[in-house]
Amino acid sequence: MRRYSSALILKTCMDNVFSAAIAVSIIAVTHGCQPVPTNASFPERLDAALAEIEAQNLNVIVAVAHGDGPTQYSEFGSPAVDTVPPELTQVDINSITKTVTGVMAAKLVQQGKARFDETLSDIFNNVPEDKAAITLHQLLTHSAGFSESVGDDAEQLDKNDFLERAFASSLEALPGETYSYSNTGFGIVAAIIEARSGKPYEDYLREDVIAGLGLDNTGYAAVYDDSRSLRTNNGESIEQASWGNNRPYWNLIGNGGLVSTVDDMVRFRQVVVAGNVISTDLLDIVQTPHVREFEDEDSFYGYGLVVEDIDDIGRVYWHDGGNEVFSAHWTDFADRDTVIFTAGTDEDASEALELLETYLYSGDASAAENPMAVVK
Repeated sequence: MRRYSSALILKTCMDNVFSAAIAVSIIAVTHGCQPVPTNASFPERLDAALAEIEAQNLNVIVAVAHGDGPTQYSEFGSPAVDTVPPELTQVDINSITKTVTGVMAAKLVQQGKARFDETLSDIFNNVPEDKAAITLHQLLTHSAGFSESVGDDAEQLDKNDFLERAFASSLEALPGETYSYSNTGFGIVAAIIEARSGKPYEDYLREDVIAGLGLDNTGYAAVYDDSRSLRTNNGESIEQASWGNNRPYWNLIGNGGLVSTVDDMVRFRQVVVAGNVISTDLLDIVQTPHVREFEDEDSFYGYGLVVEDIDDIGRVYWHDGGNEVFSAHWTDFADRDTVIFTAGTDEDASEALELLETYLYSGDASAAENPMAVVK
């Protein structure tokens, strides 16, 4: 899913509702058109955004961390009906799993167990000639040339069979030549993590990467609690709708299906940026805009995240994910000291994130004059 255009949303609503004179002093956003004064504080803008999310009947859980204030949690639609607090509801973070895998790979490098320039033939035996020189860097930046997937998420495929299938598959592009989004590539990264750490992917995550950080709801089957699972619109749990089994198999490991909470994911981003997981030097590498995603867009892929500079907002890091029944989306507005994570059903998580960005930062006069300014 591509990043939305807040400017277009803003213009459409203003054209429909407000005269030019009123539009000078009032921001109106989305088709719900909740009016917000241009000089509104951050809490006022956030309240308006949350009211619009509710008005649009989105089934979503929202976590917003801004400045030094406490993280604010909200839930709407079906998640608000159950008895599980929003910060404790387990969600499928889908392809945001790649953000976690990117940090895990950097941790492996920090421990001296891998290098970003290592090739598949350095790590595995019997790698075909056309894939032998593919590097960990290329896998992490979707520039290795592998296809999007080599099977269905729910297929009971073990690691060896996954690698055999991936290595036998046809490349869609020459390695290092272009960006080509690939779940297969991140599955291979997960296999590299296991090969070099000597641990299963989930164990390495929980024992080496996030141990002691209080992120107790992040993992696969070891942390899954069906009673706290977000449910699809048809009432199915993550185990039923995402994994298709009582645990995920290798078409998901490392690239999707990771379980977490909106609270864990906001704090994961915060502790990573604070240098509590990997060094700041490695974080800089992870967040470098390595590969342009598309020729006509100024968005770049780092290691498991997208890097963008947005007019009047500044530098943002983000990733989204979805599997037709669940969706998730995180954005770190780095120049605005704001981290947002949303999770919901269908595409509701990205729609909610869109509303939050538009209400919080579109049409801000101070930002137009100074992109580094923070709405308080």
